[in-house]
Amino acid sequence: MQHKQKIGTLIMFTKLTEQLTEQYTTAMKTFSNTEQVETAMKPLNSLVELNTKTIEQLISQQTALITSILNDSIAQTKALSTETDFTAAVESQKSFNEALQAKVSDSAKEAYAVVTKTSEEVTTLVKDSVKFDK
Repeated sequence: MQHKQKIGTLIMFTKLTEQLTEQYTTAMKTFSNTEQVETAMKPLNSLVELNTKTIEQLISQQTALITSILNDSIAQTKALSTETDFTAAVESQKSFNEALQAKVSDSAKEAYAVVTKTSEEVTTLVKDSVKFDK
């Protein structure tokens, strides 16, 4: 369920980015001075900065997770290579797998929190940027 929500949020980001880019490209054609262009580009620049920050956070989290998993796997392999008791080896592997599952789950929750926060920030940015004529 959370995976579908993440995908939905990422699709929303993509659509919002495409819509804002299209709107600003159209608007840019009508501007006659630099100040108008800078004012119009501010929300788009904010969106790009927000998306960049989000991607950097997600990459950092995933890098930390993979590094941790590799280090833990190496340590587990070393521990198992010296284990002579079969029951103890099975228990050790079971504990390792449970810890691994917990790490992956925690990482997914952290990534979801980052994406959720960014989604809220994008929503606020779009609401503040788009003005409708009545």
